[in-house]
Amino acid sequence: MPLFFLRPKSWRVFQETMNIAEITEQKVTERAKAALPPELALHKIAFFHTKGNTRIVIDLDKESDPHGSVNIRDCETYARALREALDEMEKTSGINLNYSLEVSSAGAERELKSLAEVKRFSALPLNATFVAESGKTLSEIVKVESIEGENVTLQIADCKANRKKYTPKKLKALPTHRVAWQNIRKIRLHLDV
Repeated sequence: MPLFFLRPKSWRVFQETMNIAEITEQKVTERAKAALPPELALHKIAFFHTKGNTRIVIDLDKESDPHGSVNIRDCETYARALREALDEMEKTSGINLNYSLEVSSAGAERELKSLAEVKRFSALPLNATFVAESGKTLSEIVKVESIEGENVTLQIADCKANRKKYTPKKLKALPTHRVAWQNIRKIRLHLDV
């Protein structure tokens, strides 16, 4: 037995509301991409809807920086440009977004969402959860040895965190892991402090 049910008329109103939210999110995402200066990229955009308000959270990436870091000035400049674009969208569409906007760098421990990002940050230690060839799920701080097609060869990284976990001799003797991209459950940059 369902916990709640909607009458047909209420269901139609609910669906229309969801469609409006989806369409609005698409339009906002288009504006967010269009407002980007050439040196920045959109790493992630998320929408959090509450009654009468939408919180838009944007993480930026700077591909020219080895760590992808975006400074505060870049975030402020982009936020101003996007606010102007969203205000114009409200005027032309007649939709009141009633939004709050948060813009920041994707961060020093950002999640990597594609094989291309893994390749880009392959010189840095990565915190990875993956299914090893044995079928066991492992969570390790690794370094990318190579990428061949959809397969990534991972070596346990020689970093401060792993030196606490393994002796130097054991660290050098640990095997590499050849992992298919689809078997990587989560991978992010590791900040070794």
